[in-house]
Amino acid sequence: MPFVDLVAKETQTTPEELTSEQRAQVEHSAQLWNQAYAIVSHRPDLDASDVYHALRTLELPPAERLRRGLTRVRVRPHAR
Repeated sequence: MPFVDLVAKETQTTPEELTSEQRAQVEHSAQLWNQAYAIVSHRPDLDASDVYHALRTLELPPAERLRRGLTRVRVRPHAR
């Protein structure tokens, strides 16, 4: 089942009801998930959702990535 159909099902709508912008966002997300799974296929020690999150984060401006990273460290300190 195509990703856009899954999203439409989860949002209780039909793919035809999605706007072109929403459809583009869904298709972009699907591409990132495919990339994440491809990366994990070569690195089974990684989690696909973590890789997806990292790919999404790379789309942000550097200052925003830094802000989010510093906030994440305060919320979830690394185990030593």
